[in-house]
Amino acid sequence: MANERDTTKQVRLEREAFARESQGKSEMLATLSREVRAHLNGIVGSADLMLDNSLAPSQREHLSTLRASAEALHQSLNDILDYASIESGKLHIEKAPFDLREPLIEVIEHLSPLAVLKGLELVLIIAPDTPLMVTGDAARLRQFLLNLLSNAVRFTSVGRVVLRVELPQSSGTASGFPQNTTWLHFSVSDTGAGIPEEMHATIFDRFAQSDSPSPRKFGGSGLELAISYKLVELMGGKMGVRSLPESGTEFWALLPLGSEKEQPAPSAAPRKGLQVVVLDDVAAARVGISAMLTRLGFDHDSVDTAAKAVVLLHDAFEAGVGELVLLVDESVARDSADTIDRLLKEEPALAATRIVLISPEPESAMAAGHRFPIVSVLRKPVVRADLLLRSIHATQKLAAVPTVGGGAAIPASTDPKSPVGLGPYVLVVDDDEISRAVASQLLQRLGCKVERALSGLEAIERTRHAQFDLIFMDCQMPDLDGFDTTRRIRSLAGEKAPPIVALTANTTAKDREKCFAAGMCDFVDKPVRKAELDRILKRWTKSVRAPDA
Repeated sequence: MANERDTTKQVRLEREAFARESQGKSEMLATLSREVRAHLNGIVGSADLMLDNSLAPSQREHLSTLRASAEALHQSLNDILDYASIESGKLHIEKAPFDLREPLIEVIEHLSPLAVLKGLELVLIIAPDTPLMVTGDAARLRQFLLNLLSNAVRFTSVGRVVLRVELPQSSGTASGFPQNTTWLHFSVSDTGAGIPEEMHATIFDRFAQSDSPSPRKFGGSGLELAISYKLVELMGGKMGVRSLPESGTEFWALLPLGSEKEQPAPSAAPRKGLQVVVLDDVAAARVGISAMLTRLGFDHDSVDTAAKAVVLLHDAFEAGVGELVLLVDESVARDSADTIDRLLKEEPALAATRIVLISPEPESAMAAGHRFPIVSVLRKPVVRADLLLRSIHATQKLAAVPTVGGGAAIPASTDPKSPVGLGPYVLVVDDDEISRAVASQLLQRLGCKVERALSGLEAIERTRHAQFDLIFMDCQMPDLDGFDTTRRIRSLAGEKAPPIVALTANTTAKDREKCFAAGMCDFVDKPVRKAELDRILKRWTKSVRAPDA
């Protein structure tokens, strides 16, 4: 009996020692993650700020490379931490309503700089009949798609990477799963070298990519596909891979994202007397824009050559269409400049056609100049319906080279004399000087009036004397951390307390829960990106925003 008690005690002590060791390793990883993210915050944020300026081509290339490398390091860090969470069973899937477009747009905009650097076409296609308000885990969906997209961009040297979302084409595709669920089909296809058929069976295994020389050439942790597969399983879905007929690979996933009863109001009936023609030599890009125009309710056609576009514009004019809009890819516009110029000069009836230029680098496109008048320049890939709508309705011809921020259109109607700083009044709280400066400057670029506080106590004092529209709160600060600071501000201000958003390098599910428990309403992880700040501003403020600077 004594021996049995001794054995039981020994097992208990070993378990406790193992638990302490595991806890110690988790804390060490969390500390390492926090420190690396804090330094990456200064690198990525400063690169974003500098990329908004006028730069020589070589300077822009070097800076884009710097930013892409920092993002790759950040992604590798995430992969290691996420896989550790999955393996330990600490990763939980949430179910909440969200707008499907938000995580898709964020992923595309996040990877656009790297795609531009490599000369790749990045495309988002959301089928017009796809429900937009769904129920699921938006954060995990974003993570899964980011893993697949970043992998595709990294492993593709020439061509395009396409993210497509649609309803399954047949119920058989989802065999083995409950049929009373709304299923969505996600696919990421590329024009890379492809994956040999014999590797398909093991491609989702841990470090499977590391068994080939590809990761050593293109980077990556080798965990991206394994993490994606696990995430899809946890979300109740199914994932697979197939080789494309010519070249490249397609990863697909079926996910049960319940469709909310209340969907965004359908677009009004097609506007009479307005016809849009999309001119792009990349078929996927035409499909993506066409799907957006269909959802917006516009009559439109899409073609791959300027000659075909001319015919369509002629036909529309002959049919009595009063407003003609040509959305043209910048490379096609450059190659077909003679045809487009002749169209406008030789056909007086079509001279009023409004031309919207679509370019992955609007600044460079405008600096290069064009022989025909342009009313707007829209950043490619086109993912935001509001910017597409604004460009279509722009009427005043661009006369000068405007400066644009990430993801924004350059509307001709923007008045350069408009006052700046009429946007949200924002407080940035962070004890790290670099992080504080980077977040503040990015917010100013987004049209905000920004105040800074370097401690929780200073933040509380500032909220006593000013009514902010939004507060970005760092969590790890000496003396008074972000959690207690948030609680005190909410306690003092009551119902008048502004939304408080966590701004932190701690990114685990437990950290998020702690933020929400303290009274924070949203979460931005470091390194901070302009697109993510823009999403937060649009979600939590109603102030009139100044156009992107």
